[in-house]
Amino acid sequence: MHPLIDGLLLPSRLTLRALDDLHTLAGTAARAVELLDRLETRAGRIEGQLDAALTVAGALERRGAEIAALGDTFQHLGDGLLSEARATQAVGAEVAQRGAEIAAALPLLQRALDLGEPLEGAIERAGRIVDRLPGGRRSGTPSPPR
Repeated sequence: MHPLIDGLLLPSRLTLRALDDLHTLAGTAARAVELLDRLETRAGRIEGQLDAALTVAGALERRGAEIAALGDTFQHLGDGLLSEARATQAVGAEVAQRGAEIAAALPLLQRALDLGEPLEGAIERAGRIVDRLPGGRRSGTPSPPR
């Protein structure tokens, strides 16, 4: 084209180009606003989830403190049980020792019973003789009223 015609058409072409660029910028701005709205919505949801997570974390922390206190109580009870078990073990050892002594004495007691059985009749007769003596009551029977 002729340079003169190009000079006359240049401002209108620049204006059209500027309007086209402005239209592109307006479309981009609208998409940017839409994206910002979606990001703001997401940020709100994330903020709510973080608040819920902080609430749960606080509850977990309190529960952890309760569990630690319960563990201390169990430790104290376990120490008491261990002490009682040791005392019971000592008593059991004493009972076992006494039982062994009784078991060792049983043959001697059996022998004494074996020796005393043939004398049982003689002992009863001696007791009746003592009962017949004046003022001689056996210690196991009550004396008659006077």
